[in-house]
Amino acid sequence: FNYAIELDSNNENAKHMLASVTADATMRRASNTYVTQLFEDYAENFEHSLVQELGYDGYQRLRRGFNRAFGGEEKVPKFKLVVDAGCGTGLVGEQFRNVSDHLVGADLSSSIINEALKARPNLYDETIVGDVTDVFKKLKPIDLIIAGDSYIYFGDLNPLFESMNEGLADGGFASFTLENPAKEYEENLSTSKPDWRWQLQPSGRFAHSKDYVISVGTDNSLRTIHYEAMDGFRKEGKNDVRGHIFIMQKHSSTAKEL
Repeated sequence: FNYAIELDSNNENAKHMLASVTADATMRRASNTYVTQLFEDYAENFEHSLVQELGYDGYQRLRRGFNRAFGGEEKVPKFKLVVDAGCGTGLVGEQFRNVSDHLVGADLSSSIINEALKARPNLYDETIVGDVTDVFKKLKPIDLIIAGDSYIYFGDLNPLFESMNEGLADGGFASFTLENPAKEYEENLSTSKPDWRWQLQPSGRFAHSKDYVISVGTDNSLRTIHYEAMDGFRKEGKNDVRGHIFIMQKHSSTAKEL
């Protein structure tokens, strides 16, 4: 990766992967250029690879966790404006369509959005190509933000959560997943660095501490109303990947809170 960067100082893929294999603690998020190129190249085979080859079921588990936060599917209300952040091909959006009056799919990759429109032509009422932190501010007030495995390209969550807080209506909800390190690695981290917050993994994706996520939420008026571990939601080689489900609600002095 060093050699690739020497040949091309603008090679964002090489920069990101060098940071991941060296566990560079200074990297706070993946660049938009890296994420866009990753999914532009991967778009056509993305869903088949993720679901059929890697056994991904996080999108289904996110909706089931959301139902549990409300005390059951029959108690989940309708939401006027829902934003599927990092929508990909629409796996998560499809799970929440029946509780969305107006569903917006947002992603950095135009190619992956095109795949969503081909695979699920009637899913989204609107699609936007862009950084979700800008989309949240543009579309406010939002009643529900959903994000399945798209926040894993952020290390430092504070700027992201600031934008969610700004974009959400008072009493609005955010429902999202993140990754957890492998159990042995998490134990080592907890011993060597008890206050660890995020870790860039060799996969190029960030893992986050549960306590850190809840704390950043609290700092941005987002109260965690439901949490679940989400182990084995996909494979990485032959190994199960560990994750979390977080359901948060924006604090409001007037809106009804769960």
